[in-house]
Amino acid sequence: MTLTVAPVVPPEYLGREQAYIKHHFLRQYLGRLVHKIGSFADKVVYVDGFSGPWMSGTENYADTSFGIALKALTDAQESWRDMPVRARHIEMSAHLVELDAVAFDQLRSIGPHYPAVHVTPYNDKFLDVVVDIKNAIPAGAFSFVLVDPKGFALDMAKLRPLLARDRSEVVFNFMFDFANRFTNLPQLQATFDRLFVGVDWRNELDRLEEDPSTTPEQRKQAFLRWFKQAVKNVAGFRYVADVEIQYPGKNRTFYYLVYGTRKPAGMEVFRDCQIKSLEEQAAVAGRMQLQMENASPQGSLFGPPQPTRDLRLETALERERNAARSMMINMLSASETGMLWENVWPRVLSEHVISKSVLGRMAGDLRKAAIIEIPAWSSERKKVPDDGYRLHRSER
Repeated sequence: MTLTVAPVVPPEYLGREQAYIKHHFLRQYLGRLVHKIGSFADKVVYVDGFSGPWMSGTENYADTSFGIALKALTDAQESWRDMPVRARHIEMSAHLVELDAVAFDQLRSIGPHYPAVHVTPYNDKFLDVVVDIKNAIPAGAFSFVLVDPKGFALDMAKLRPLLARDRSEVVFNFMFDFANRFTNLPQLQATFDRLFVGVDWRNELDRLEEDPSTTPEQRKQAFLRWFKQAVKNVAGFRYVADVEIQYPGKNRTFYYLVYGTRKPAGMEVFRDCQIKSLEEQAAVAGRMQLQMENASPQGSLFGPPQPTRDLRLETALERERNAARSMMINMLSASETGMLWENVWPRVLSEHVISKSVLGRMAGDLRKAAIIEIPAWSSERKKVPDDGYRLHRSER
């Protein structure tokens, strides 16, 4: 019997399914981000330090990171322009950098595809034009920076002028799998010093490698923690979080998207989009598994495969929800005067994969269970706290 299976990914992403998951996240995140920014910023700037394009399968480069960003800028400008109330014009611009001459020839022709955005292309090394780009960004503009290099050799300190802007956010592609292979090569020690700027990574790595009980997961989490701390050290972001992108159809990390922001609202949007992308990643893996089973002569002997990937994801998300619950209770237990909800949820979201709405309902359940107190809670029909509500650990 032949099983009918939905396409794993759109045709332009065949053979690069991990890029599909990355772009799935960027489409959702940038779409919501740019529209939200348009409510308070008259100028929005997108910066792509390693633009490409690479392996694009569409005429307008819609399957590239910069193409996704330029469409988000275009759509947000149009949406705010056509608002029946509070209509406004938002000036959209983009700085796209690509060193490779062949790729740059394609990149510099992108402007006519997105006429609503003023595009400035650079045929140069990204780190060599960071200051030029920073100086070109208008005062008061909001900038979003994507740093997606092919490898991990990145001098983080040179990004400080661009990322230290007050109105800025960043997404890095941290190539964990590549970096993990080469930390023991002496000639690359300085490279890692520049990557993990301000982090005492060498001593901790020595301790991990000397301990026979160290697991691959502990090593992976250490690498991720070092990089996230380096992002904070360089830019001064208040919140830094990550999305794990796995090899297509495998339970193995390919890279992390690491996100930095100063605004709680950014964390809210990030976690919503992350969870949706993780669900899509699990669905893609499930469809790939079905395709392999369908192609195998023995596949039908055992019936359709079980959705183990979906179960693993749900288990992981449940673990994150439990950890978020514990963190919230511990925060309130440590505070004698209680904490405003507007200070609670961003801290929890910065540490755990949970949405603001789910965490808010969790706070409501803890109130009903008399584990925490929320004196201003006005109605039993209410589902989540308001930002101005103060939460206390119950003394009962």
